[in-house]
This record gives sequence, structure tokens and C-alpha cells, in this order.
Amino acid sequence: MSYHHYHPYRFTAVADALTRRIGRITAHPDAAAVVTTEYAGIGDDELHARMHEYRRLIDTHAQWASEGRQIFDMSSVMAPLAGAEDVRLSALPALRLPDVFYVHFGKDAGIVSADDDVFIDGAYFIHTEENGEPGYRFTVVCGEDRQDLETATAGDLLRVQTRLASGFASPTRPFRAGMNNLSGDPAVWEGGLFDQILDRLELSLAYAADPDAALELKKEVHVGRRIQAGPRH
Repeated sequence: MSYHHYHPYRFTAVADALTRRIGRITAHPDAAAVVTTEYAGIGDDELHARMHEYRRLIDTHAQWASEGRQIFDMSSVMAPLAGAEDVRLSALPALRLPDVFYVHFGKDAGIVSADDDVFIDGAYFIHTEENGEPGYRFTVVCGEDRQDLETATAGDLLRVQTRLASGFASPTRPFRAGMNNLSGDPAVWEGGLFDQILDRLELSLAYAADPDAALELKKEVHVGRRIQAGPRH
């Protein structure tokens, strides 16, 4: 399997292509007109939102790269579950996880968006603090086979990079409580698709956990509990 099957490595290839594309735009004698064409179909609000998410993903990817590039490849576990809408876990003891890692589902996991060429590839997990609370910021990301990086527009490449959804898992609440304040692309986190993603994230975390790790309450994650999700923002 090529490393580019994994989002963290494909992300770099797409980022490089986007940088080259932007370089050609800025060098064009009529750059303003070219920008209009390159980002056709993306309004100002969407463009600003996607740029914000892209900057956050750049930071996430950089932290993953600097902290050991750890990947938990779950593709052989996920492929047999393709098409299953509800993969339930019984309540488990608190999970103790690494600080920074990526879980890989792979295309054969069969979690696809309304656009069948786009599939859920996996998720980054970064231990951090938000509003003074420790926990894991997670970012679910997508893969896509159809895109020719050298001919894609800057807008197309930006959409590829920002098909994602982010949430926060607190050590004091069930993992799914982090679904109350998701951000990112609504095509990823709206509707029943994200329920499938959550089931597989919980399963992946159970595999990634180290039962022999030293007790550290601020790095625990609680999975296998069903709660009623609140409104999403």
C-alpha cells in the first residue's frame, strides 16, 4: 500500500499542489480575474470558513508530523463492517491514549458522503486544552480518488483539504458529548453519516488505547455510551 493511501501523506501532496496553483495565480497579469475563475462557486462566507478550517488542519497535521507520525491502521477491521449502520460498543473502562495520533479507516470501510467519490479516511486526535479544559481535539477527514491535482482549480483543492469535521472529547464526559459543538463541512457532520463515523471512531479508540499506560485522568476518553446529542453549530 502506498503511503498516499493515508490522509496525512496525501494531505501534503494536495497542499503542495494548492501552493503551486496559488503561485501561478499570483503571477498572472490579471490575477483578480483568475481568482474569480479559480474559486467559482465558493461564496465569500464559505471561502473564509474553509480557509479557517484549512489553517487549523495545517496546524494539526504539523503537530502530528512533529510528534512521531503515529498511525493506527484500522482498515482491515473496518472493511468487513462496510455498510453496517450501527456498530455498537459496550461500555468500556476509561481509555488511555497517546498524545497525538491518526486512525485510518480506508476507502474499503465504505463510509461515503453524498458524493460517492468522497469517502471518510480517518481522524486526527490531538491532546490539548480548550477553554481551560483538557481533552482531545479530533478532526475527521476525507479521501478522494478522482482528483487530478495538477489540473484541479484552487477552489477544488481547497474543498478537498477542508472536507472535515472537528469536535472535542472531554475526559469528564462521554465521547459523544463532543458532538454537541461540531465544526467544519456540513456534508461530513450532518445527518446519519456521522453516526457511522462515531461508531467507528469509538472502535478505533478502543484499539489505540494502552491499558498499561500510567493513570492520567486528563487523558482519558470514555466510549461505548449512548447519549442524546444536542444541537450542532
